[in-house]
Amino acid sequence: MVGIGQDITDRIAQEQEYTRLIDTANAPIFGVDINGHVNIWNRKAADIMQYTNEDVLGKDLVAEFISNEYKVPVRSVLEKAFEGIETANFEFPLITKAGRRVEILLNATPRYNERGEVMGMVGIGQDITERIAQEEEYSRLIDTANAPIFGVDINGHVNIWNRKAADIMQYTNEDVLGKDLVAEFISNEYKVPVRSVLEKAFEGVETANFEFPLITRAGRRVEILLNATPRYNERGEVMGMVGIGQDITERIAQEQEHSRMIDTANAPIFGVDTDGRVNIWNRKAADIMQYTNEDVLGKNLVEQFISEEYRVAVRSVLEKAFEGVETANFEFPLITRAGRRVEILLNATPRYNERGEVMGMVGIGQDITERIAQEQEYSRLIDTANAPIFGVDINGH
Repeated sequence: MVGIGQDITDRIAQEQEYTRLIDTANAPIFGVDINGHVNIWNRKAADIMQYTNEDVLGKDLVAEFISNEYKVPVRSVLEKAFEGIETANFEFPLITKAGRRVEILLNATPRYNERGEVMGMVGIGQDITERIAQEEEYSRLIDTANAPIFGVDINGHVNIWNRKAADIMQYTNEDVLGKDLVAEFISNEYKVPVRSVLEKAFEGVETANFEFPLITRAGRRVEILLNATPRYNERGEVMGMVGIGQDITERIAQEQEHSRMIDTANAPIFGVDTDGRVNIWNRKAADIMQYTNEDVLGKNLVEQFISEEYRVAVRSVLEKAFEGVETANFEFPLITRAGRRVEILLNATPRYNERGEVMGMVGIGQDITERIAQEQEYSRLIDTANAPIFGVDINGH
């Protein structure tokens, strides 16, 4: 007899190290042989599943530990592995000894023997039960929110559409999911700016307070104020955009009515932003001052339309308004385009945005030029009368 030996000490040491690494890994790892019978079952798998090695080794994985609705797809993953094909990020549930469903994200890899032949599959899993529960809670919160919320994937196709969005738009989930948001639900004049907002989100850039219209199933225009935020996957890669909207249709209608009333009022009304630049200038102000909207909007009120001796006083009124303080019955002159002095009696009121922050001042004026002229004439007549004239106040003084 002749014996030919091979020193496999090193190989056995490597296999033992491999087994030790698998057993102590902080992820559930299991393997099956070419017949689908379990031959690897590490501690983490045992902890999660509450089945010991003795409970599972040699058992048919699919037949005994996979729920009925997942037997076919899991068996397909095993068969691919037996053909040498890996499967990444496969989600499926395992059922614990206590009957609890554990969601697993699996990478399934073929195992080879020393001759390079497939001898089974090893699966490295991740328990994503808690993550899925959080995602379901997140989805529930989105769906029941009292604001229209929608999302798109990286291709701009709708993948989130909550109840409020459905109520406002009169499109169901079935109507919109998978459809191109911009192509199908955005009016032509807004396609470019909305697409720009999406592209920014796909680059990781948020957009706040973006106003645009959505068109309902019935053809009604709904004005939306949108905050658009990138959505990230578990690897920190942008996978789409979620938009939280606010239906501001009614608010815009009120603002338009407010603007119409201001513009048609029979009193000069003007406003400035917090930098003192004109942003409201109604028709009556234009008539009196002989300056059009185009002449004044964006210009500094004090520097360009107030005579020098009144600039400090008018600036003080503006600063009070910016601090939330009204000023009533303030008299000052405005200088018309023709250089005529117009005496104004002004009530200056702070303007607030939707967050209650002062965003400027609106002044409702009264042209008292004629009244002042009459008072001056009255005083002149009294002063030059050829008779003694005197007066007393309510106290007899």
